[in-house]
Amino acid sequence: MNSIIGMARGAVWAVLFGAVAAGSFALGSVATPAAANELKLMCPGEGGDTYRFKDRRTKEQSEVKDPQLKALAEQACETSLGAKAETGPVAITNKQSKPIYVGFTTIDHKPGPITWGTGCTKSGKGAKIAAGKTCKATVASNAAPSRFCASPKAVPKDCFDAQQNHQTMVETNFEPSTNAGCFNKGNCVWFDISVIPQNCTDALWKKNRCASTGGASYNFPVSIACGTSAKPTYTCQGPTTTKWGNSKYPGNCGNPDATCQSKKNCQNAYFYPMFDPPENKYQPNAVCLAGQTLAITFLAGK
Repeated sequence: MNSIIGMARGAVWAVLFGAVAAGSFALGSVATPAAANELKLMCPGEGGDTYRFKDRRTKEQSEVKDPQLKALAEQACETSLGAKAETGPVAITNKQSKPIYVGFTTIDHKPGPITWGTGCTKSGKGAKIAAGKTCKATVASNAAPSRFCASPKAVPKDCFDAQQNHQTMVETNFEPSTNAGCFNKGNCVWFDISVIPQNCTDALWKKNRCASTGGASYNFPVSIACGTSAKPTYTCQGPTTTKWGNSKYPGNCGNPDATCQSKKNCQNAYFYPMFDPPENKYQPNAVCLAGQTLAITFLAGK
């Protein structure tokens, strides 16, 4: 362990290992080592998907299951991540009546640099989130375009295939504090909601509202905010409608013809690319600054 990470974790570990040494918490099936200093905390991503203690002598590992001890382990691991590189916190809430499966993919079609934490049950290359629960995660601020998407049955293999699978897209770009897009206010994340049909273009939107271009990329209603208790910046809900042609866009997803953002009758999601002027001047994308939590909520209903 290098000195930077050692100092970063030190204060939390003193409490955490003190509890272990005192025998206050159960560690799972593996016997607790006699001395706390023989333990090494293993964070998710270090050879596994859970918080674990590793016995330095026997190399045996046991999962941290006690809620209080797990909370301390999570804090230690998050502090360690912060010492290594900038990360953006994410909270994904499932208000559906059934579990959902969430994937996170970068533009190279590979799983993104995310650490699934409390409330996230690792599943495939993503996470299962139980009904009514919130999954807390962290994402490396690597400035790579990325997407979250979800499915009711299994983690989507690639959120950059979401359009052909008709899945609602939460598009993100987690940037380090050195990037100009963060406005010298710490690391940040740009975000938007997209329901653009697979073959939709600006020209086709102007012609016939992207009729017969693959259908809206929509399967779950969603809202996004900067902070878990903040008012949503964007909200996109169904049921679907033919108000904007036969692509069956969600009907409570703002107004794609508006020149304002965020409010109910304003832009709340991309219905078409909006590359061309004048629409490109009021694209519905926003930013969470200073390491604010990106709060994604998959809403109840259709």
